[in-house]
Amino acid sequence: MNGMDKKALKIGLGGIAAALLMAAGQASAATCPADDPLSILAAPGFTCQIGDKIFSDFTFSTNLATHALFSINPISGDVVVTFSRDGQNYNTGVNSWGYTVTVAAAGNTIVEHTLGVDVSTGTPAVLTTDTFTGNNSGSHTLNATNGATVVQMVSPGDTSEVVMLTSNQPARAQLNSISNDFAQVMESVPEPASLSLFGLGLFGLGFARRRST
Repeated sequence: MNGMDKKALKIGLGGIAAALLMAAGQASAATCPADDPLSILAAPGFTCQIGDKIFSDFTFSTNLATHALFSINPISGDVVVTFSRDGQNYNTGVNSWGYTVTVAAAGNTIVEHTLGVDVSTGTPAVLTTDTFTGNNSGSHTLNATNGATVVQMVSPGDTSEVVMLTSNQPARAQLNSISNDFAQVMESVPEPASLSLFGLGLFGLGFARRRST
């Protein structure tokens, strides 16, 4: 085997190894719960992934028996995280929820951040504040009251955001849920299977060169 053959073989094997490592990393990521109490997320070091979003660094100052729900909008593909009372009750006064969201897929960015608040009582008003800091877009503050939805366009797009939600629930008010919707721009990047095929192609190229000499 000459020098060119060896070089092509090394490149091919390197491509295969990289593809397998990426596939293994994706396979080992914990899936975010569809509907679990906040006490699960509050465990030290808890991290989970849904779609191309990784959620981590959860902090709560509220009733930990209330729930978190993670979903993907089947129409838009947006990732949505919702904190819901789900049969429980939030504490009267200030409740808070904090977390970090990171885009796992290379080339994708969050370009729209939405706050939605559902309150089953008309009065008194429940004021909810969403303060998030994007690694590219900087700091933003959104305010919403009963039943409101507020949209913040993000430019340049973020690959990570630190989110802090606070909601002041007066006595006799009934906060049902708070949601964040993350809309994104998706770049075309090679999937692990495509990378595997690319690596195998290079691997074959080495042997093709060998046969031609």
